Amino acid sequence: MSRRFRRFLFYSAVAIFILVTPPVVLYALGYSFDFQKWQVVTAGGIYLKSTPSAAQITLEDKDAGLTNRLISRLSPRNYNVVVSKDGYFAWQKKLEVRPQLVTEARNIFLFPKQVSPEFIAQNATSALSYFLLTDSEKENQSQAQSIASSTAGWFLNNDQIFYISEINFNLYQQGLNGSNNQQISQEPLPASHYQIFTNNGARFLILSDIGNLYYLDKTDGVFQPIAQGIKGAELATDNKKFLYWSDNEIWVYFLDKILIQPYRQVGEKELITRYAQKISQAIFYPNNEYIAFVIGDQIKITELDGRDQRNTIDLILVPSPQIFFDQNNNYFYYLTNKLIFRLGLE
Repeated sequence: MSRRFRRFLFYSAVAIFILVTPPVVLYALGYSFDFQKWQVVTAGGIYLKSTPSAAQITLEDKDAGLTNRLISRLSPRNYNVVVSKDGYFAWQKKLEVRPQLVTEARNIFLFPKQVSPEFIAQNATSALSYFLLTDSEKENQSQAQSIASSTAGWFLNNDQIFYISEINFNLYQQGLNGSNNQQISQEPLPASHYQIFTNNGARFLILSDIGNLYYLDKTDGVFQPIAQGIKGAELATDNKKFLYWSDNEIWVYFLDKILIQPYRQVGEKELITRYAQKISQAIFYPNNEYIAFVIGDQIKITELDGRDQRNTIDLILVPSPQIFFDQNNNYFYYLTNKLIFRLGLE
């Protein structure tokens, strides 16, 4: 091998090293080349998690694998994302990728296009939630009603009765056996009749018969006015938020900071949906990131994630349904024409 050829190989290797090393280093540092902008950019990513998993991901009309998956090394910009599975409604959203950050969608729930409700009972004349109580639970309800019959509103949670005194309109707590009577609120409500909602006796929603909604945290005992013209409300089981609805709107109020995307702050209110038709009911289902609601004869489900668009599906069409979700057995119930059906979604 001649000296000239050896020099050629040496300088060629040096040139290749000089040309290859910077792109390799930049790639290792998280940089990529954006061919649309024709420039080097700091890459980001998208993480998608779905129920059921192993759903097809389509990114900008291209196959991007299956959930649950992190798609890395994406140039910062907006991406059209579709998550789909045979037999299910597709989930789709435009998500923004930012430099050195991962955009997450962890609460993707794919709903089946065809559901098979199971018939449970007929001739149901009471409210659906009461009809589904066990005999012992109904006995406790009857006992609580006799104790709190002279109050301005009451609610039985496990073996504790929470009630609004008709004398001073403060919130009180009392055991079903008559023990542990204590005042919870530090100031009275306006004179009215009320509905009380609570999950664990720590946080409360109070709804007057004229539609004024209040929130109370047991730690401070102060009623906080939330909204007027409200028809119903529900605390999420995670106690981090609650929903409430009027004739035409559904809102969510966040009680704690939400640390997964999309982030929310304490006290943030968000309009979830608005319809010209009357909304008759709304509940969290199938988890605390989705809401099932009723408009006329249609049961619909929408997501809380309001980035770009809210994915909303028509679940069941039946005459004037009343809906209920039992957290204990994970069944969704609906009452129509005095008939009760239930539905379980995986």
